[in-house]
Amino acid sequence: MKKKKLWILLFSLGLLLRAMPAWAYDISDLLEAVAGQPAVELSELAVRESEVQVEEARAALYPKVNLFGRTESYNSPTNLRPMPPTEVDIAAGDSIPFSRDILRYGLTLEMPIYAKQLYTLQEKVKLLSDRANLAHRINLITRESAVIAANSSYLYLVNLNEAIAGRIDSLEITGQEVELKVKNGRAAEIELYKINNSINELKQQRNSIMARIADVRSDLKKLTGIDLAAPVAMALAGTLAGSDFITEQKIATEVAAAEKEAQRSREARYPVLLLYGTISGNDGEAYNTDEHIFRSYNYGGVKLQMPLFDQTISTGEEMADIRLSQARKKLAQARIELAALAKNLTDKLPLLEQSLQLARESEKNSHELLATAKVSFTAGRMTLEEYLRYESQLLASQAAVEEVQSKRWQLWSQQAVLYGIDLRGVVQ
Repeated sequence: MKKKKLWILLFSLGLLLRAMPAWAYDISDLLEAVAGQPAVELSELAVRESEVQVEEARAALYPKVNLFGRTESYNSPTNLRPMPPTEVDIAAGDSIPFSRDILRYGLTLEMPIYAKQLYTLQEKVKLLSDRANLAHRINLITRESAVIAANSSYLYLVNLNEAIAGRIDSLEITGQEVELKVKNGRAAEIELYKINNSINELKQQRNSIMARIADVRSDLKKLTGIDLAAPVAMALAGTLAGSDFITEQKIATEVAAAEKEAQRSREARYPVLLLYGTISGNDGEAYNTDEHIFRSYNYGGVKLQMPLFDQTISTGEEMADIRLSQARKKLAQARIELAALAKNLTDKLPLLEQSLQLARESEKNSHELLATAKVSFTAGRMTLEEYLRYESQLLASQAAVEEVQSKRWQLWSQQAVLYGIDLRGVVQ
């Protein structure tokens, strides 16, 4: 008996677990999933690339050491290296370090001591790295906001679908009452057709809503990689107000980088001071004795170079100035647009709050009106057309509540993108 009860318990538990979803997602799971998508990882790689570019610009100041080796052939004996006249005693038959075939090998060193362009380049690349970080943050927050907006639409559609289902149920009950009246001769059959048409219209609306739900689910799958069977609940747990626009910060960084590039283009006319040196070995056969000869040749120095005429520098300066002007105009326009958007969102939010309160009051009133209308219709004191208007009015008020709530979430999403607020932790 005990074994039988245990088996029944285990069987029931198995059915329960089978009926439960493998994983119940919440909004935090969706927002975390955004960060792991390839589109976000791509901008992370762009950040990493910009960091490497900073290292690359810094590396230009390091010494460059190269190993070299080459063979040279001449049509007349050539010295292995410059030599003083007293180095060889020709009368004694010494091998003269001249050869027609020479093997040269060794190390070369080159290092900038002063090159203003390189320091400015480092500053520019660092600014571009900051821009890449801001672009990555904007990308992440934009996609998080898209998830919030899509989920709010999902909630709106699902709740609207349930509201329509409620109206269908209500009309079907009314239809049963009308059908009974028709059979008893207390109502015309046309009344039944009117109710059926209203039900069919609502079912068509549900089909349209289900198609829109499929689109929203597809959008969420693209953003998170999760096929969400049902929308998740959301609540705002933090503030979305801010003072600085993240897009303005990004464009301002672009302007600063363009200023550094314009500065660097002018610095191309500055002198450059370089340290250089060579350690080399030189092998060949003396032309007078055919014996192997070897000479080392090591030297170092400091080189100053400065362009006297280079037309490409002038065109580079002009191009850099144009791009700087473009960046400044872009920033000025962005400031106008972002300020206008911020004011628009700030002005609309209290209106949405007020609309939501009014919509909820209307929904409550519509419930009361429909309940009264049902009694009046059943008692024969109201026509079917009047009753159906109350059914439609309730559905419209329910849809208005859900629509305003969805619009409010979308407005909050826009504010998050505007001020660069990471929604993880802010929306729960």
